[in-house]
Order: sequence, then structure tokens, then C-alpha cells
Amino acid sequence: MAFRNLLVAAAALAGSQAWGQVFLNQSPVDIASASAVYTPSLPALSFAYGSTSLTVFNTGSPDTEATVRGVVPSGAASLTVGGSSYNLLQFHFHTGSEHEINGVATPMEIHLVHRDLAGNLLVVGRQIIEGAENALLAPIFSSLPAVGSNGSLLNSFDLAGLIPSTLTSFRYSGSLTTAPYTEGVSWVVLSDPLAVSHDQITAFQALFPDGDSREVQTLHGRVIQTDVVGFAAVPEPSEYGVMAGVTLSAFVWARRRARKASAARN
Repeated sequence: MAFRNLLVAAAALAGSQAWGQVFLNQSPVDIASASAVYTPSLPALSFAYGSTSLTVFNTGSPDTEATVRGVVPSGAASLTVGGSSYNLLQFHFHTGSEHEINGVATPMEIHLVHRDLAGNLLVVGRQIIEGAENALLAPIFSSLPAVGSNGSLLNSFDLAGLIPSTLTSFRYSGSLTTAPYTEGVSWVVLSDPLAVSHDQITAFQALFPDGDSREVQTLHGRVIQTDVVGFAAVPEPSEYGVMAGVTLSAFVWARRRARKASAARN
């Protein structure tokens, strides 16, 4: 992983010199309460997911930039956010998790990659934790494809099973987590993790003994918006005025009380 870090740094430097770009909005990140702003009015997530065929590929294990990817037919599923519609292209897995929550990683993470008609990318991430066997993913994890194979075809896969009933999330602007680390990617990390069994986790990790996840990147002043109640250390900006008003009212009330007490003593 140290060698990969060196390559990433070299690529970022080369990009900066060649195109005058500075890579400051990279992914993944540590989703920390101190960097989050509570935003209950986040645009709703509307998943149009259902059953579809699925082709599963191994893109090159044990390479740390490779993964196991499930590719869906064009137009099979979509996500609408704030009036913008994104088609699902594919989903894939990382071990360990790429995003952290307050510095805590999980054994794996799933990414669902979407693109709109203008080519803008939106990735939905969901941490994976150890629990009971995941029946939906069993056909994938019980027969993970080998490198160089033509992949395995699943005639029917229920994409909706990848999405939790609770859609609270963490959102920020970032990048792809593999080369070329393109920025301008909208990230939605769902707060509710996905459970799979210990055996399913170890089956995937056997393909990637050194992992296939990128280390967390510096936020560089970026703000993470969340509608998870009680998570953020910073309230929604619209609440600042209310808080200031409450604080001023409390100050005035305390000062008046002090004056009354002083007059009573005199």
C-alpha cells in the first residue's frame, strides 16, 4: 500500500504540472462528525431499482486497483436526486472499506456507480459489516469469477436488495478512488450498512490479500452534508441565526436578572 501511495502522489504531481490542476477533492474520506453539517433538507434519493440480469467480472485480482464488478444492462436501473436522473452502470466491492466513519473502517464497502446523460458521475457507497449470510449476494460470493474469465451471468438479480429502507446519508464532492482519480464525482454514502457473513467476506478477501481500497484523503476544507440526526457537530447554516437569537435572548435575560438582584440588595 505504501508503494501505491507513492504512485498516487506522483500521478497527482504529474497532473498538476501537466494541466495546472491541483487535486484537492479526492476520495475516499473520513466522514467525521467534526466535518459534517446537519442538513435535513437534502434532496431525496429515489432509486428505480428492480430485478435484472447481471454479469460479474473479476477485473484483475490480486491487483489493489482491481475489483469484482457487477455490470447491469443499459437502462436497467436509475437514481433520481434533486430532479437529476442517473443511470446505474455497475457496482463493485472494496476490502477494507474505503470510507471511514469517525475514523472507523469496516471489512468491505460496495460502490454503485451512476452516470447522467451529461456524463456526470454519482457514486452511492455503503459500508459492509459482518453479520448473517447475505442471500442476495450469495450467488456472487459463492462463485467469485477468476481473473481472465468471461465473467459469470446471473439471469435475475434484485438490485433493490442492495438499498436499505432508511436512506439517510453523507454527501460530498470527491473523485474516483482508482486511477485516474477524476474529480467532480458526487458521493452519497448511505448511513445504514449492508451485512454479509464472515465466509462471504473472507471469500472476497482471498482474492485481494493486500486489499483493494484506497486510503482516506484530506478534505481540504470540504463540507460533508448529512441528514443523520445527531451525527454532525455543526448545525445546518440556516440554524445559525436561530442559535444566535437564542444565545442573545439568554444573555439579555441573565443581565436583567442580575440587575434586579442588584437593585434588591441596594
